Amino acid sequence: MQIGVFTAGDLTPLGIVELAIAAEEAGFDVFAVGEHHNPPYNSSSPTTLLAHIAARTTLKLSTATTLITTNDPARLAAEYSTLQLLAPDRVDLVLGRGNTARVFGWFGKEIEYSLPLTIEHYETFKSLWHNRPYLWHACTRSPEIADLAAQHGDGLFVFAGQTEHVARYRDQAEHPRLGVLAKTPEEGLALNPDRLLIEARDLDHLRQIASATTRISTPIAAADPSTHKP
Repeated sequence: MQIGVFTAGDLTPLGIVELAIAAEEAGFDVFAVGEHHNPPYNSSSPTTLLAHIAARTTLKLSTATTLITTNDPARLAAEYSTLQLLAPDRVDLVLGRGNTARVFGWFGKEIEYSLPLTIEHYETFKSLWHNRPYLWHACTRSPEIADLAAQHGDGLFVFAGQTEHVARYRDQAEHPRLGVLAKTPEEGLALNPDRLLIEARDLDHLRQIASATTRISTPIAAADPSTHKP
């Protein structure tokens, strides 16, 4: 299991970088940045943030999530393939629909078409980037997204409190991988994920998470010495 932290992006860009550096120092495996365009968020350009973090850490880098609907899939492929070249074997993506009608409008899209846009843009994105890293799909309400992930051999990412489509995905996927976004280590670990990302609000909160995660996961680490834990 990989354990990391994520930020929604409500810190300053430099604050997000500081959080990532502290996450590595605390022993976490992964750092993820959400893509948000509405205030008070400062992570509207996650590739820029992650490229800077890649130069300052050796962490696995991911998104939480990348908006597959409002972004041009060709542009996504160009930006993240560049990031992959800068940080080989350290990048993957969580693709998501988004849920803010206003943001869809800013990009000339309509939220009512978010599901077909997800499928269409995903297929284009995949066709343009053949040596892409591992992909995850954020699934909060649509069984079709769980089906999409299973059919294409991708991972599924869910919030700890929204797991209604996990069983559907695991039943269909040949090699299922589950990621969980959680507020606390306890609620995330209860789902037995392959990757757990815990929301870190600031540096002090990250230290609390690191302490709690170490305390909870020590018996698991002892049982499986090959698994890295903070």
